Amino acid sequence: MSPAHRATFADFLRRLFAAGGAALVLALTVFAASPSLHHLLHSATDTAHDESCPVVLFAGGTDAPPAALTAPLPPVAWQAVTPATAAEIFLSVPRYLRQPERGPPTNLAS
Repeated sequence: MSPAHRATFADFLRRLFAAGGAALVLALTVFAASPSLHHLLHSATDTAHDESCPVVLFAGGTDAPPAALTAPLPPVAWQAVTPATAAEIFLSVPRYLRQPERGPPTNLAS
C-alpha cells in the first residue's frame, strides 16, 4: 500500500468515524427528546429499560467527580527573572514626510 493511498484511506476512516459519531449524537438527541420515538426502540415486554438504556443515559448526562479530573500540580520553585534591557535606543528615520494616517489637505473652497 503506497503512502498516498494510506493517507487517503486514513482520511476516509477519520471522516467516516466523525460522521458516524455525529449521526449517533443526533439520533440519541432525537430519541431523548421524543418519548414516542423512544418507546418504539423497546419491545412491549421490556419494562426495565430506564436503568441501562443509552437514550436515558445520554439524556441524563454524565457527572464526573472533580477529583478524578484534577491532577496534583508539580512543585514549582519561583525565581525572579530580570528582563534584559538595551542600553541605547536606536531610532530610525521615517521613510515618509507625512504620517500614513494623514492624507493631503482638502480643498475647503469647494
